[in-house]
Amino acid sequence: MNNKLHNIHQIISEIANKLAEGDQHLIISLQRELDNLLLHSPEDDTGPSTPHPDKASGCYKFGDDPDYYCPHCFDNLQQKISTQRLNRQLRVCPQCRSSLRPLQ
Repeated sequence: MNNKLHNIHQIISEIANKLAEGDQHLIISLQRELDNLLLHSPEDDTGPSTPHPDKASGCYKFGDDPDYYCPHCFDNLQQKISTQRLNRQLRVCPQCRSSLRPLQ
């Protein structure tokens, strides 16, 4: 990901050399935003795209997101579908209709 951002940064620099002096402020602000992305991008932590199974529900959780997601829809379709609680131990996916119980 960072390599792609560096390539974009180089392309922006080339564009900046060809722009008129009055438009340089646009390129400078774009480069600042890109630098912020480079400095604050998470590389090796478990981000929102990496699920972890929640044993108490049988669903997937993503980072600090409080919702519970269907593991079947994510594994098969790469879609984050929030599940709905039916009772204390059972959740259901509104899309694939999977019943999800706690992992034992």
